[in-house]
Amino acid sequence: MFYAIRRRAGSDRQTLVEFAKKADMDATSVSKGNVYSIVPAKIAREWVRRGREHETGLYLDGGSIRYANPSN
Repeated sequence: MFYAIRRRAGSDRQTLVEFAKKADMDATSVSKGNVYSIVPAKIAREWVRRGREHETGLYLDGGSIRYANPSN
């Protein structure tokens, strides 16, 4: 799994997203007109810590960043 910042062409909106494989990201960017910038996990955790928009399993629990268990 890896993280990327998604930007729609012609928009300033940025959203942190996660992908299992690079092929998934490539397929999404072509079909929807999105541009992605891959970011290290450290940057992704800081993004969530600052309360920025994301579509990931990351969440803030007290002062710690956690990853949601997909079975919950």
